[in-house]
Amino acid sequence: MAELAAEKVLAACDSAQDARGQHRALALLDPFAGELGVVGPISELPLGRRDALLLNLYREIRGAQLDALAECPQCESTLEIRLPIAGMVSGYKEDPGRGPHAVDIDLGTAVVRASCPNTADLIAAGAAPSVAAAQAALLERCIESIRRPDGSEAPLTAEEVARLGGELEVRDPLVDVRVEIGCAECGQAWAAFLDVPAMVWALVHGSARRVLREVDALASRYGWSERDILAMTARRRLAYLDLP
Repeated sequence: MAELAAEKVLAACDSAQDARGQHRALALLDPFAGELGVVGPISELPLGRRDALLLNLYREIRGAQLDALAECPQCESTLEIRLPIAGMVSGYKEDPGRGPHAVDIDLGTAVVRASCPNTADLIAAGAAPSVAAAQAALLERCIESIRRPDGSEAPLTAEEVARLGGELEVRDPLVDVRVEIGCAECGQAWAAFLDVPAMVWALVHGSARRVLREVDALASRYGWSERDILAMTARRRLAYLDLP
């Protein structure tokens, strides 16, 4: 584990343990906001920028490569995937903790002033009673104004909504991460969705369990308190555990 404070890894695990969905992504990042350069509420960051921060957290804990498993939809073989995190987050180098403000997007049929969806938007939309109501709630939160050539403010059509989504994705590319995969066994190729919060949660949970095992072993051997053990670097804890 990199030199992130072990206490914060445990805190992130504790707070994310009972969280679900979008709330879990926020719980994972909250203890590390300072180290990751977050400015303002994490819930107001565009989703892709939030997931870029989660990938940076993964890199701090595990290293430069993201490791994942995928199952081939045709032959059901399990494939190992390794992705360089630096390349995935390269579009988020400037002001990593800030999100873009609303921008004017020209759809040809209308100029829409809109902002990329954030975690708070998805949480609000998730409380809607139906899929249609959730989409309407999300559009209402993300769109500030619609200006048509004839001066009207008529709502967007389904086609315009799709075009707007594509334009916003260009501005926040990690909002929907698809990884191109080819199966060496059967030759099947497909684009797999990468659930960044789920992957980071699995890593944080496993790291926290490893830290707790180290604390248990050192406390049992030397009688030290958890606070004193967690104040050590990971290298120092392992050095003590390696002593005969």
